[in-house]
Amino acid sequence: MTQASAQTTAQQPSPTYAIKPNYGPVGTQFTASWSNAPCRDIRILWDGAQIAATVAISGSVGATVPSNAAVGSHTVEFSCSGKTSFGKAAFRVTAPPTTSRPPVTTTTNPPVTTTTRPPVVTTTTRPRPTTTTTRPTTTTTPVTTTTETTPPTTDVPTTTPEITTVPEPKRDLKLDREAIQPGDSLEATGRGCDPNHSVVLTSGGEKVGATVADGQGEFRTKVQFGKIVPGRHLIAAECGIVLTGAVDQLVTSSTGGSSSTLVILVFFVLAGAALIRFT
Repeated sequence: MTQASAQTTAQQPSPTYAIKPNYGPVGTQFTASWSNAPCRDIRILWDGAQIAATVAISGSVGATVPSNAAVGSHTVEFSCSGKTSFGKAAFRVTAPPTTSRPPVTTTTNPPVTTTTRPPVVTTTTRPRPTTTTTRPTTTTTPVTTTTETTPPTTDVPTTTPEITTVPEPKRDLKLDREAIQPGDSLEATGRGCDPNHSVVLTSGGEKVGATVADGQGEFRTKVQFGKIVPGRHLIAAECGIVLTGAVDQLVTSSTGGSSSTLVILVFFVLAGAALIRFT
C-alpha cells in the first residue's frame, strides 16, 4: 500500500521551453520548442499577440519576428489555447545591418598627343559639257497590283508555364483567386474545422499560412508562397479535418511585331506608280 500511494502522488514533469535564436532584426525566423506541456493546443504569443500555433504536448514550431517590432526586448509566451501560460522567453530585436558602399577608385588616363597633318590640296578638272538629243519613246507597261491579306498580329506568350499534375482537390477550401503572379498573396477561407482548432496550410510540403479556427469552426487567412514554380499548386488546410483547394502560378511575357508582307505590298504599289508617271 505504501508503494502504490507513492506512485499516485508522483508529480508530472515540469514543462520546459526555449526559443532559438533569441535575438535578431525584424523578419528573423526563430524556432519555439517545448516539452511536457500541460495541454495539446499550443499557442505562441509575441507581446500578447499570437504568431504561431500547433497541437503537441512536446514539439516545436517556427515563427517570425513581426515587421512592426521595435528594437529592444520582447516577450515570447508559451500558452494553452492563448489562455493559460506555462512559460515565457525573451527575444531581443536588433537594428537592421547597415550596408557600406565600396570605395570609388578614380583612374587618370595619360594625356593624349594629337598630331596635325598639313591639308591635302586636290585639283579637279571639269569636262566640257556634251549635248545629247534623245527622242522620247512611249512604252506602255501593264501594272499588276497584288493584294495580300495580312493576318492580324496577336500577342503570343513566349513563356508557357509548366503545368504540374496534381490531384483534383475537393475545393472545399475557398480561394479568392484562381491564378496568381509571383509575389502575390491569396486569401483562403474554410469551414467545418474543430472549434478553436489551429489551422496549418501547406503546399508541396511547404508551409504557406497558419491561423486558428473560431468557435464555429470557420477561418480566414492569407496564403503566401515562398517559391516561384509555374504551374498548378494544391493547397491543403489541416484543422482537425483536411480542406483542399488549387491555384495556378503564372509567369508570362508577350512580344508583338509588324508583318513584312505589308512592306512588300507598299513597294510594288510605289513601283507601279513610278512607271505610270514616266510613260
